[in-house]
Amino acid sequence: MRKNKVLYELPPSANISVQGEVYTTNPNNPTSVEKFVDLEVVYNNTSYYTDNAGNVTIPSNSGAAQYYLEGNFAKVQTNNYVPTFNSSLSNSSVFFNNSNSTIQERTAYHAVNRIHSHLKSVFPNFTALDIPMPTNVDEAGSCNAYYDGSSINFYEQGGGCHATANFPDVVFHEYGHAINGWKYGSGMQNGAQNEGYADLWALTLTEYPILGEGWYTNDPTSSVRR
Repeated sequence: MRKNKVLYELPPSANISVQGEVYTTNPNNPTSVEKFVDLEVVYNNTSYYTDNAGNVTIPSNSGAAQYYLEGNFAKVQTNNYVPTFNSSLSNSSVFFNNSNSTIQERTAYHAVNRIHSHLKSVFPNFTALDIPMPTNVDEAGSCNAYYDGSSINFYEQGGGCHATANFPDVVFHEYGHAINGWKYGSGMQNGAQNEGYADLWALTLTEYPILGEGWYTNDPTSSVRR
């Protein structure tokens, strides 16, 4: 007896690398093109996320996908707008660059993912911050950044200072306040200890003794703390 056989061929998929130009140290040093991990890509109303190498597989190779500067652990926004752009699935490499985002937005996204990964390497079972951290860039003001209990916030360039989101270690520090707030119950009530622990999160990731180096636009040797 002959048996019928039903065959199904999977549609071709698109394998895409997502990258962006960022500052990895401070805005006085050269930029670097880095992989964007855990980033949201939307195709046909379904969300996909880049892996630890910044790659994503979409189960089609036709049409276009939307790329958002947010993902599993960071949501970057300026004036409540998340940088977004479309790209054809025929493009195997996709870049966040000055045509679709600012370097302070990209640097903040990359830095939040770095400090979240650092957190998980220290406390792998701590899950309270396995969320898209609201990361507000170019807020009105200058020469500062802060954590408000639910988001990290960075001031625009002005007052003689660079845009503070352009300092990855400052992003690490503010995220450190979020760790302090969520890891230790109601948060650290001692302000000096809270600042010190936030510094510790930044410095143990950079392994460099200066935080916020080049803080002032006219002085590359300036810093926030040593």
